[in-house]
Parts: sequence; C-alpha cells; structure tokens
Amino acid sequence: MADQRIENAAEAAGKAKDSSPEKPSILSSGGAVGKQFNPDGAIGGVAQEIGGPFDKDGAIGKQFDAAKDGLAGQVEKAVDGPSRPASEKK
Repeated sequence: MADQRIENAAEAAGKAKDSSPEKPSILSSGGAVGKQFNPDGAIGGVAQEIGGPFDKDGAIGKQFDAAKDGLAGQVEKAVDGPSRPASEKK
C-alpha cells in the first residue's frame, strides 16, 4: 500500500486537474498514452506475452494496474483518471 503522504499528494493533484474520469488525461488508463500500458495495450500486451514478473499479476506487472495503489494507481489518481478518480475515498 502506498504511503499516506503519497496518496494525499496524488489526490490533491487529481482534484486540481481539469481532467475527469469522463474526460481523461492522456496519461490516465483511458487516455491515449496510458491505455497502451493496459494488459490489452501495445506495451502491456508485450508484458503479458513475456509473462512471469511482467504479467499483470506479477511483481512488476501489478504496479501498472491503475485501479490499485501501486505506481500506476498513484498516477491515475494524480490525473483524476477513470480507474481511480481523485474524489474516490478508500
């Protein structure tokens, strides 16, 4: 689980953005760049084929799940993306 300070900073940044889950930032899981890292995207798909730690459930791959609180989840919250909106309370 992410440190609470990181979680709070990502949430504050997401609330200050003009993007929203309905109009995602290009970096969010629904945006032009971010969706490439999803398991069915160009980059994420290669990681799925390699498997092992790069698989979506592997030690490295799970950090790219925007719905959780790994690396991608913090980016998703900071850009107020659809998988983890900044307004969401845990």
